[in-house]
Amino acid sequence: MRDSLKDRSNDLASGGSRIFKPTLLESPESGELIQRSVLYLSALLTFGGFIHIINRSEPHSSMWFSLGVTAIALIVAWRIPPSSRYLIPSLHSLMAIMVLNLCLQVVHGVSSLLLWTLPFYLIWIMLLPTVLVAIAGVAVSVVTTYLADNHPVVPANYMLALASVLVVHFGKEQVNRQLQLASSDPLTGALNRRYLLTQLSSMRAEFVRAERISSLVLMDVDGLKAINDSFGHRMGDAVLESFVTIVRERVRGSDALFRIGGDEFVLILGDAEASDALKVANDVRQLIREQASQELPEFAISFGICCVDESSSADDWLERADEALYEAKKQGGDAARMAT
Repeated sequence: MRDSLKDRSNDLASGGSRIFKPTLLESPESGELIQRSVLYLSALLTFGGFIHIINRSEPHSSMWFSLGVTAIALIVAWRIPPSSRYLIPSLHSLMAIMVLNLCLQVVHGVSSLLLWTLPFYLIWIMLLPTVLVAIAGVAVSVVTTYLADNHPVVPANYMLALASVLVVHFGKEQVNRQLQLASSDPLTGALNRRYLLTQLSSMRAEFVRAERISSLVLMDVDGLKAINDSFGHRMGDAVLESFVTIVRERVRGSDALFRIGGDEFVLILGDAEASDALKVANDVRQLIREQASQELPEFAISFGICCVDESSSADDWLERADEALYEAKKQGGDAARMAT
């Protein structure tokens, strides 16, 4: 584990310019909604399959076996928490099993179930990468062409595949755009406090499950009120925007920056110990001195750092980081301190 932490620390030292953005699959609320939708639809289809077998009064051992496997997969997927990294893979596995089960039932004449699967497929298509949807669409069109008499090309099939890809692509873009708007600060583009709390809950679950160490950095712009009073709020906003730009240049694309107050920010550094976070904080302080625009009033940042562990809650981490930030402020600001 130490070797892997060392490798991740080297990655952290290199920084990056990408910006962390929440996506549909990374939002705990979206994950819970997707999980419930898939599970309820899968339970409905499984129940319908059992009813069809009972009503037909035929043995069909293969159908019973298929439905039994599906029921087990359904129970397993139901027990996985929405914050788990295994949620989406488990839902993909469940839906693949459901497709095989439905194909088997259709082969045995239960074709009415096909009408029930439309919402199910729509959810799965939204979860799959767009490229994979495109490949699947072309594959289905090719197979349809091959199975038809004299193998005629059916333009409608390929047009339908293309239309499906476009709908999926633009649908995902719109969903992710709305998610970004709902979870970010309009001035700086940093994520907001609401999304921070969901991320901290996920971090704690990751530590409990896999001992994945992360760090939380609470940051405060020293003297922002004085800047606003002396130069106006537009200049204060420009300082905040400049600060966010500098932080993003130093951290990795997987690290997340949040604005939780007028002059307070939080940085989550995944796979980073507190000592690594301290180095990042000092690097940001140096970058501010070197890169801050000459047109802006001088400003500095104070940092409070704590390591995420399983014994604390999200509020405890913020409180510990706030205590470390207070110590940095007591020493005149423009300093970084680690929580004890």
